[in-house]
Amino acid sequence: MKAVQLDQFGMSSNALNLPKVGQIGILVYDVEKTRAHYEKVYGIKPWIVFEKKPEFTIEKTGPVDATLKIATAYLGTVQLELIQVVSGRSYYNETLDVREGLHHLGFMVNDLEKRLEICKANGIGVLQRGQIKLKLITVDYAYLDTAAQGGIIFELIQTRIGPIKMKMNRLNHRISAWTGIQ
Repeated sequence: MKAVQLDQFGMSSNALNLPKVGQIGILVYDVEKTRAHYEKVYGIKPWIVFEKKPEFTIEKTGPVDATLKIATAYLGTVQLELIQVVSGRSYYNETLDVREGLHHLGFMVNDLEKRLEICKANGIGVLQRGQIKLKLITVDYAYLDTAAQGGIIFELIQTRIGPIKMKMNRLNHRISAWTGIQ
């Protein structure tokens, strides 16, 4: 039997070995309305809310020029992400033209490029890839073309504070929300 070679991240060369789900992405028509409901009814807070035009590097449907309003908060150890298209069209509109609701499961990683290489080797395409730059935080992400195999899109999320890769978690989020350093 052939021994499995592990890389510097403890991953076999042909498996993603995803961490625990770190984010649930939900497409909504109105971030503020949904955020207020989640806070009032479910007690979910604090929220970080921002409006940005991500730098898209890959877009399934071609060039994109969309501004997004995004709100994030934690429910236990899982980040909830609400996404609204404020202007323009993007990949998200394919879903929002039909319904609001669950869009993806996100996985916080510190090795995005390595994992994308593994995806490519396994025939998993990228639906959308981009970067969101805030004050001190940069989020690099890639939506994987995984819906046909299980009914849901997987997202790989790599966060940096300055040049330092750091998986976003509840503590980092709360510090960012309270200090406004996002």
